[in-house]
Amino acid sequence: MIGLVVAALGLFIGVVAVTIGGGATAGVPLLLLMGHSAAQSIATVKFALLGSFVTGSLAHRGDAAAAERKAMPWVVWPLAVVGSVAGSLLVVGIDDRVLKIVVALLMVVILWITHRTDFSQRPRDAHARLPSAPVGVAVIFGLCVYSGFFGAGFGTFLIFALMHCYGLTFGESASVMTRINLLVVGASVTTFISSGVVDFRLGIPLFVGCAAGGWLGAWVARVTNPKRMKAAFQAFTLLLGAKLLWEAWAAG
Repeated sequence: MIGLVVAALGLFIGVVAVTIGGGATAGVPLLLLMGHSAAQSIATVKFALLGSFVTGSLAHRGDAAAAERKAMPWVVWPLAVVGSVAGSLLVVGIDDRVLKIVVALLMVVILWITHRTDFSQRPRDAHARLPSAPVGVAVIFGLCVYSGFFGAGFGTFLIFALMHCYGLTFGESASVMTRINLLVVGASVTTFISSGVVDFRLGIPLFVGCAAGGWLGAWVARVTNPKRMKAAFQAFTLLLGAKLLWEAWAAG
């Protein structure tokens, strides 16, 4: 019975992970409420999220490959792995409370720009001005480093960056985000497993649920009305920012 409940939670987490980003943000608090430590919750959820990113990548493979060929240089992929590993090894001098406040304020900026962004599946105007290719690569690399040492809102930031640095639609960005996350999370999960902090009794049914959620989320991202996806993206961004501000205030 408990296994079915955990798998159902995984289904929800998997759908969130491959549509609007933030699977770990949705999943880790749930495991903390179940009495797991912070380290074990993060490691177990990231292990489970591999399931959603594997199935989501398979479901998105046609859309994502086309988007990558259209806009993204190949160097993004190895740098994503390097950035994730570097971030996990980085000793950051920024206080966790300060970092949460900064990220929450960035969420406010994202909300404002998202309000002005077209989430439709129409390609961006070919004459629209985009940042130079090195800028886009640097932004993605920086986000992958960030994901290694903190990571709250990584998927949300990544979707936003892909839309504005490479001119991808929201749907294309969600599919490419899923594939990048597969590399980034896979690199960190290897470290978690070798350190023995993954709870496989909880992680395996959660993995199964996330895998199903990855397939479902890929379908949702393709068929859902862009206006509804935009509303969901904004709502999740608002909730995440509020959560980070609350944690920062409580820590103070």
